[in-house]
Amino acid sequence: MKKNITILIITILTLLLGYSSSLLGQKLLKNQNERVKTLNEQRKEFEEKWESYDVKNGFYIENGKKTKAPGWKIFKRAEYFWEQRIYLNSGEFPKTTAVDEYEKAKKRLDKTTYTESWSNLGTNSSAGGYAGIGRINCIAFHPTDVNTFWVGSPSGGIWKTTTGGNSWTILNSSLSVLGVSAIVVDPTNTDIIYIATGDRDGGSMASLGGGQVADNASIGIYKTTNGGTSWSPTGLTYTTSQKVKVFDLIMDPNNSQTLLASTSYASSGTSSNGAIYRTTNGGTSWTQSPGSYRAWRLAYKPGSSSIVYGTEAFGGEQYFQRSIDGGANWSDFTFGSGTDASRTELAVSAGESNTVYLLVANAAGGVNGIYKSTDSGLNFTKVNTNSATQPGMLGYNTDGSGGATGQGTYDLCIAVDPATPGTIFIGGITTWKSTDFGVTWAAANNWTSNTAGVPTVHADKHALAYQPVSGNLFEGNDGGIYKTTNSGASWTDLSNGLVISQIYRLGVSQTNASKVITGLQDNGAKLYNTGAWTDVSGGDGMECIIDYSNANYMYATYTEGKIYLSTDGATFSNVAITANIPGGQPTGAWVTPYVIHPSTPSTIFVAYDKVWKTTDRGVSTGNWSTASQTLSSSNLLRSLAIAPSDGNVIYTADQTNMWKTTDGGATNWTPITLPTLSNSITYIAVHATNPDIVWFTVGGFTTGQKVYQSSNGGASWTNISGALPNLPIMSIVHYKKATDRNVLFVSTDLGVYVSEQALPGSPPPPTSLQKVNVSDWAQYNTGLPNVVVAELEIFYAASGPDKLRAATFGRGLWETNVDAALPVELTSFSANSIEGSKVSLNWETATEVNNYGFEIERQSVTDLDKTSKLSEDCWTSIGFINGSGNSNSPKQYSFVDELISGGSNFAYRLKQIDIDGKFEYSDVVEVKVLPTNFVLQQNYPNPFNPETKISYSVPSTNLITLSVFDVLGREVVKLVNEIQEQGVYEAGFDASQFPSGIYFYSLQAGEFTMTKKMMLLK
Repeated sequence: MKKNITILIITILTLLLGYSSSLLGQKLLKNQNERVKTLNEQRKEFEEKWESYDVKNGFYIENGKKTKAPGWKIFKRAEYFWEQRIYLNSGEFPKTTAVDEYEKAKKRLDKTTYTESWSNLGTNSSAGGYAGIGRINCIAFHPTDVNTFWVGSPSGGIWKTTTGGNSWTILNSSLSVLGVSAIVVDPTNTDIIYIATGDRDGGSMASLGGGQVADNASIGIYKTTNGGTSWSPTGLTYTTSQKVKVFDLIMDPNNSQTLLASTSYASSGTSSNGAIYRTTNGGTSWTQSPGSYRAWRLAYKPGSSSIVYGTEAFGGEQYFQRSIDGGANWSDFTFGSGTDASRTELAVSAGESNTVYLLVANAAGGVNGIYKSTDSGLNFTKVNTNSATQPGMLGYNTDGSGGATGQGTYDLCIAVDPATPGTIFIGGITTWKSTDFGVTWAAANNWTSNTAGVPTVHADKHALAYQPVSGNLFEGNDGGIYKTTNSGASWTDLSNGLVISQIYRLGVSQTNASKVITGLQDNGAKLYNTGAWTDVSGGDGMECIIDYSNANYMYATYTEGKIYLSTDGATFSNVAITANIPGGQPTGAWVTPYVIHPSTPSTIFVAYDKVWKTTDRGVSTGNWSTASQTLSSSNLLRSLAIAPSDGNVIYTADQTNMWKTTDGGATNWTPITLPTLSNSITYIAVHATNPDIVWFTVGGFTTGQKVYQSSNGGASWTNISGALPNLPIMSIVHYKKATDRNVLFVSTDLGVYVSEQALPGSPPPPTSLQKVNVSDWAQYNTGLPNVVVAELEIFYAASGPDKLRAATFGRGLWETNVDAALPVELTSFSANSIEGSKVSLNWETATEVNNYGFEIERQSVTDLDKTSKLSEDCWTSIGFINGSGNSNSPKQYSFVDELISGGSNFAYRLKQIDIDGKFEYSDVVEVKVLPTNFVLQQNYPNPFNPETKISYSVPSTNLITLSVFDVLGREVVKLVNEIQEQGVYEAGFDASQFPSGIYFYSLQAGEFTMTKKMMLLK
């Protein structure tokens, strides 16, 4: 029974990585147009087959022993990722991707971008060993410098160190896809680097069938010629919607212009086939090599440019590929016997150039066998025949127990010591070592310190590579990059400085500006405190919360709602507070939501299939009670939000339904009718002061279904998706300090967006000093890498700017000043004509952040009774008023324009300037000037050559004469001689026909006369 279950489970895991699982008695690759099971179908099969095991948080009890369920966590990660992106009605996977959707909207979005600046806070350090930072896919070395090497991460980019791993620099932040699966450095010029983009191991959150590769499908092979300052596509490129993986990339050891790349199939409807591609001109063009198939791994025979090896990336029989003409053509054949094979890795050694090793995983993720060829890949012999426990080496235990299962379809690698060819390392969940050419094996490191005599190194191995110049072995795993200098006796973590963490959730302190706790995939919960990071829990870290009133109380979560408490602001109990719930630890969603009561911080609500409540922070059984009826028994609750202004008002939702309580759960919750949705609900937020204003966000790729708002507690909904790009929306936060409008931030699969929404039932927001109109949505991404933003939270400062913080899935934790979007909140701006020909300008601000001051600008308007035609080139600066710097209270400002010129009608605007020089413009106000006195202004410019303008004011209808005289008093030109009504006028004087010198101009109206002097200089 259990054997059959295991095989079926791993068959589903085989689908996770897109393999073919049926050969029908011969070598057949999967028809890419064949219907693939939906997520719902795959989920049902998976859960039915694990049901008898009663798996809790990835473990089950077998023969009285707690046993880890192989592949369970990989599936649950994938399920969590995709359930927020599939189509609800069909369960089908989307045909598009975030990168492609963003590119479609980019031209429009680039017109609505703020000038905010995001900065990274980490995570960039850990204690090593069991702890970690994030996954490393691949490693490349400098040919002569022992301290220089490169690593690639699945969603965090390519990183370089020149200090032996003591510090790191990111090289490809600007690319649309940050994942890197292979790195090749030109040994003749190390500024020339090639990378295989995307994540070969199935995406940051793994992937399911249907050609899905999560958030990091490949965009092809990219190249830099300046060490990573800039990158360009080679001739082998893809769109992310093609959903291609590039498994490997190698360079001819004797010709740096020749490279080989192995790719997967593209998605249905495209022409790309899984194959090996070859370039002989440094990537300019590539050709598909005849006879080749998609290969997990490629390698040149040591010392040869002609013989190349490749393993085949599909399930079933054991196949091997070989080329004798440098990869131009390929032949393939079987090795071993049977059909119980899936992924195969290979390794060669310079110490034995004719030897090839193959590590083959079986269909259940365990060891099928370790095979050796001594004739350059023509014949293979199985060598690991000395122990019955060896099929379990890819599992969790260092004695090989647990059966022939593991995660060989997800993490698998092998390396042979170039100096001592009999020494071989393989990696799965644990790293193993052989010193007798693969016959016998012993664990070389393991993920838990409970294993006596074995060094503790993070689990899930993805890369093993020997550094040529030093002979040291490096390992890339789900925790980071490690090195051994003594053949595995001890290991050093070199990951500090990398920022590659995949964060699910974050919790921000409201009493300590520098305290944040984050939950990371596979790397536990990490605490950021005063600029330093510490590990506070292990496994997969989920939702995190810091008590808003006392930062010593912190909460961290393991999968499915297992919540732990810290009472000292630093360390956590190893006993979950949720184990105190009557009946024992409930099972929640992969990321289980919970919230703190807004006025009683010891009260917490947690959402499983129903909502539970504790009034003493969960520390005792007697203080846990149900706070709702069973709401979602089969689907489980995914979202939970409590009204900040009324702790009795709480909203919760599963993927498709929402409920509400207005009495804190004392009575049954009320269902809320939602709009018809094509995708899942991902997040709920409630207005800071009005519990009836609520928002929810939607995942998936359905245009126009992104954000919904209710102003009546969910009785009705308004779609406010507006101009948001067609991206899954992962979270939403309301900025509470903007009280005259609803300022909203959302996180997406690619970046953050902001909107200023009018209060429900109110007119549009008052004038706001924004560069763009954001009553819709605008980008808020300056400095933020192209990565999934999983959640947002805001830190509200007592003084100074507030901080918007973003948990990204691949590049750690980021922050920006919220007030960079709202530097000055302008609540009014007016212009009024006063005595003479003056205009009084008055404005008021509600808040100010880093406000240096206001520059006043003016231009004349042709006719206020018609549409004003304003020109950006015609604004004139007429004055400056100092700002108040930082202020949370209203401030009033005024300015009088006394030097009117250019007509009777005028437009004004304010240029608000920050202390750092950034500026934004206000809306424009217009005024008709009605003078009460005759005024003749000084001409402008003066001196002039050859043209100048003369402005004057007329208080009532009169015959107006404006004449120019020379120094002898002779009239040289009459500029105006007509009846004019009350107003302000301007006349032009063209002196191109007159000599240089002093001239006079005179205004006459009835008994009024005024004369001024001007100078013509040619």
